Amino acid sequence: MQSMCASAVIRKLMWRVGRALYTCARGDGQNDSRTNGEYWLLEQVLSASPGPTILLDVGANKGDWTAYALGVIPAPNEVKIHAFEPSLATRAMLTARFAGAVAVTVHPCALAETEGEALFYSHEAGAGTNSLSPSSGLSVEAVTRMTIDQFVHRSEIQSVSMLKIDTEGFDLLVLRGAEQSLREGRIDLVQFEYNWRWLLNHACLRDVFDLISDKPYRLGKLVGHAVEFYDQWHFELDRFFENNYVLIRNDSPLCLLGSTVQFDGSNVGSPR
Repeated sequence: MQSMCASAVIRKLMWRVGRALYTCARGDGQNDSRTNGEYWLLEQVLSASPGPTILLDVGANKGDWTAYALGVIPAPNEVKIHAFEPSLATRAMLTARFAGAVAVTVHPCALAETEGEALFYSHEAGAGTNSLSPSSGLSVEAVTRMTIDQFVHRSEIQSVSMLKIDTEGFDLLVLRGAEQSLREGRIDLVQFEYNWRWLLNHACLRDVFDLISDKPYRLGKLVGHAVEFYDQWHFELDRFFENNYVLIRNDSPLCLLGSTVQFDGSNVGSPR
């Protein structure tokens, strides 16, 4: 019995050390916008935008990303931020936070693949895991669902500087709802979150590669203050460790923010 317990302790230690080494080698960092590159990327987008800037914050929650954008933009009157938050309680917090910000418009809807009605589940107001999945909490409410394409068309938006998506496993559905906008190259850059919750929708990164196969975008992973681009899907990418990925339009100067990584015969990713 003691031998079995000792073996379990050793295996647990090896698991933790092995996982730490593996995620470090992959460039997977902590989910902290200040260090994982999210705020850095936002700064790069804002500095590269030549004129009036439109940002879409999908899954805005309490508005930390939007607040950071407002804090670093050179001229507030040249930016427009559309923040989407379906939860009534969380949206009240969001609306109060930006009550005096004319650059921010809060929209009471969820972004998805299709238009209609849906159920939204919450653990508590402002919780980062609230979503369209019942696994997110016991509190449930009916919400309006629409697509990026519908919003862009109805708002007569010609160009979006950045689309940020953080919808707890529903990011692929949001991307599919932006298919026309992506095909037409209306969005300069997309940042989306990827983690184990994608499995709730039977989705993986390979689906994103398929989605953009006929569209003018490159897919990459945000790794600190850089982007790793992947020209094609590899199974090592779909490990469901939490990270942020980006789609950058092929002709965008933002492509200079990163370099291409490819996988060798040992399934090791290295710069090309």
